[in-house]
Amino acid sequence: MTLADLQRFAALHPGLATLTVGVLGSCVGSFLNVCIHRMPKGESVITPGSHCACGQPIPFWLNLPLIGWLSLGGKARCCGAKISVRYPLVELITALLFVAAWTMLAGPKVAVAWVFLPLLVLLAGCDLDDMTVPDAPNFTLVGTGIIIAMLVPSLFGETAHAEPAVNRVYALRDSLIGIAVGTALVWWIRTVGSIIAGQEAMGEADIILCAGVGAYCGWQGALFCLFGGSIIGVITALPSLVLSKIKGEAYQGVVPFVPSMAIAGALWFFRGPELLMAWRNWGVS
Repeated sequence: MTLADLQRFAALHPGLATLTVGVLGSCVGSFLNVCIHRMPKGESVITPGSHCACGQPIPFWLNLPLIGWLSLGGKARCCGAKISVRYPLVELITALLFVAAWTMLAGPKVAVAWVFLPLLVLLAGCDLDDMTVPDAPNFTLVGTGIIIAMLVPSLFGETAHAEPAVNRVYALRDSLIGIAVGTALVWWIRTVGSIIAGQEAMGEADIILCAGVGAYCGWQGALFCLFGGSIIGVITALPSLVLSKIKGEAYQGVVPFVPSMAIAGALWFFRGPELLMAWRNWGVS
């Protein structure tokens, strides 16, 4: 079956095609759950197979994305231990992101989204689960961004030159500039913030993540990842902060920054030009 055949099938059966994409996304999310659980601990994501915390192997029919968790009522069949709601949430979020990319984006950017977005989910999940972000997926984000920039120069709007190789070089330049801006900007903020606060203001994972978003989205995407992520982080922390003030208690919460940056990076990937235009219009008004 050729790509043209798949496109023809999708055009004739859009509902079925969208459902298939969602199922594919949930399966990817299931694998991301394995990575989120094992990578921060330095364990292999390949072996051993899926197993309960008590050590019992999990049958494949109970490991089906979303369905397995729902059928078990969120509790392990073998020992009754509670299964974190993170598992179905990651599967659902990844499925929705796959469907969103399929319905909102066009051309090769859809396939790029299916690489970029799961990596963001993985990094955010690790930070939320263990407050630890492994280097492997973070550097994978940067590396795949560079490779994809050369393979899909249209991702950066580099399609004007008649010679495809020139467009690839220009796209690689845009990706590398995005990495440089993301790295330098976060490094300086981290350095100055650490001096002022007397403790580490941001982690190295934040620097690499911002560089990775820059590799996929260019320097403007890297900027939005940092500053947009900061705004998202404040918004998510606000309810807890207000509640602490009401109770007259000191705020003790720690807000992981990687999930906020990941959300900002995904927003830019989907709607970067529109966000930039809205910002310019707001500035003019």
